[in-house]
Amino acid sequence: MLAHAGAALRERTRLLPYFVTLGQLARLSGAPYARPVWWSSPRDRALRDCTDAFLLGDALLVAPVLEAGAVRRAVRVPRGRWYDTATGRAYDGPGQVWVEAPLSRIPVLARAGAVLPVAGADGGTELEAWAPAVGRTGGGVVVPDCGDGWRRPEVERFTSRWEGGRVVVERRDGGPVGYPVRVRGLPGEEAGTVDG
Repeated sequence: MLAHAGAALRERTRLLPYFVTLGQLARLSGAPYARPVWWSSPRDRALRDCTDAFLLGDALLVAPVLEAGAVRRAVRVPRGRWYDTATGRAYDGPGQVWVEAPLSRIPVLARAGAVLPVAGADGGTELEAWAPAVGRTGGGVVVPDCGDGWRRPEVERFTSRWEGGRVVVERRDGGPVGYPVRVRGLPGEEAGTVDG
């Protein structure tokens, strides 16, 4: 059990730049960190009825295991492609999908096209970009930690798209990306289907 707790704490540490970004966005816009699954599709009744999962920002769908002994669980996913962050398996929504839910991790799905800040192996911030569906684009924001004080944080906006058979991540303002980029969800990883 201790090993599982350690893995969860390492993942939390890896996501700290994303949490900083979500905190600053909450301060600037009022949008909460944790959001109902229907946040971007409020008219979708199936998503409104989903009470056992939540969005962490716009990029991640978190599906805690609430049933003792479960090793799989059903997850209601919004429209678009979603990737299991542990396996890379892709699911196309809207609909219900079955994901692996071993005791060692909480199931988390990443929105296709999402660009989010994470801590790299050296502790510095890097961008984790999830491949958009072919013909689609994506993006995300980074709000670097500006430390204590009253300085207004800078919001950096990024886009992701396919170009010439590869995923390209760019700053929306045309400036240099400024971070190492790791693309996940590329073709060749597992593909999944959904139950409507």
